[in-house]
Amino acid sequence: MKKLVSFLATGLFALSFSQTHVKVSLDKNQVEHLYKGGQEKFETDLSDNLSYTGNVFQANGDFKLSFNVNDKGKVTNVKLLPELYDKTFEREVKRDFKRMEKHFAGTRNREVSVKLSFSRDFQPSDARVAFQARDPFAGQTGSR
Repeated sequence: MKKLVSFLATGLFALSFSQTHVKVSLDKNQVEHLYKGGQEKFETDLSDNLSYTGNVFQANGDFKLSFNVNDKGKVTNVKLLPELYDKTFEREVKRDFKRMEKHFAGTRNREVSVKLSFSRDFQPSDARVAFQARDPFAGQTGSR
């Protein structure tokens, strides 16, 4: 029993640091009236949907997701920029995003752009700045 508990504790500890965080940001009120639940719910849902894909592909970096919502609430013309050579990640992001289509309400044709930031940094909950490495020779001047 002790071995099982220690194995589970070790596994949970290791997995807790290997998660990809997805930060979603877009202009205020871009989807407030298009998405059931508003913009905050949209950001939370998209971040939750993309976190597994980010973990699988070990995504790191910034992307732009653009799409159109027509008057019937149908999502069309989904694009992920910058374009990647391997289309597998792009296909999975689009699939994860299309899962949210049922929450869009059709009011009028609208184009929406969303900034996605994938990072593997640990985000402390008390707003402290995480340790970051720096250049050891930064700020040193002198000639030889």
